[in-house]
Amino acid sequence: MVVHGDLTAIDTAIHDTGFVEAALPNEATPGAPLAPSEASEDEQEEHEAHVMSVIEHLEELRTCIIRSIFFVLAGLGIGLMFGKQILVFLKAPAGNITFQALSLEEPILVYLKVSFYGGLILASPFILNEICRFISPGLTARERKVVMPAIIASPLLFVGGAAFAYYAVLPTMLHFFATFGEGVIQVNQRLDFYVSLVSSFLMYMGLCFQLPLIICALSFTGLIGSHHLIKFWRYAFFGAGVVAAVVTPDPTAFSMLVTMAALIALYGLSIILVKFFGR
Repeated sequence: MVVHGDLTAIDTAIHDTGFVEAALPNEATPGAPLAPSEASEDEQEEHEAHVMSVIEHLEELRTCIIRSIFFVLAGLGIGLMFGKQILVFLKAPAGNITFQALSLEEPILVYLKVSFYGGLILASPFILNEICRFISPGLTARERKVVMPAIIASPLLFVGGAAFAYYAVLPTMLHFFATFGEGVIQVNQRLDFYVSLVSSFLMYMGLCFQLPLIICALSFTGLIGSHHLIKFWRYAFFGAGVVAAVVTPDPTAFSMLVTMAALIALYGLSIILVKFFGR
């Protein structure tokens, strides 16, 4: 009983002198300012916990749409300024093929068509950037590191695919078409059909060159890995042959084989990228 009374007296004396408060500096009293590190951590957590409301999402979406329309109109204006140069560029692989128009308005319509296509291609990187800005608040830090390189690489791969089609495939394909009936029938190519054929082929090849991005995106979702890509290489080669046969209107084997070789090379590049940078 005497010991208990002594301990009680000592405890009362400690609290009266404030020794406990001095010995526990980490205990924050109500109303006391936080340490700089603690304040910054709390502000960071509050910032990360902020969730955009529906109205804020709609406002951001409207801003992105308005900007995208502006970029398309700006690209269309540039395309209209250089429409004739674009037409000359598209006609170059045809060599000495003579073109004709079957109506008075056809040259103007073709001019507007190539101007619109050229403007859309010029505006596409900026539109992709707007899409990235809209979806970035909902992405994690790791996902942002993946999306930004994809936004940059996608237009470059598209241009690479179109350039490959323009310089490596189109000249041989068009030469075959022009000389197939030589000495038997004279071919007067309609300008509108030619522009549609060349534009479609360039677009298809540009989309085919997006293969590494698609495979890398699938690898980050965990659906495929580099070992899957190596295991199913036979199916990939068969698929490359089917795609090459579909996108190349040239019935000769040369254009199809060149396109197939390019797709196989892209598949091999995808394996390397997934091996070193994928999940």
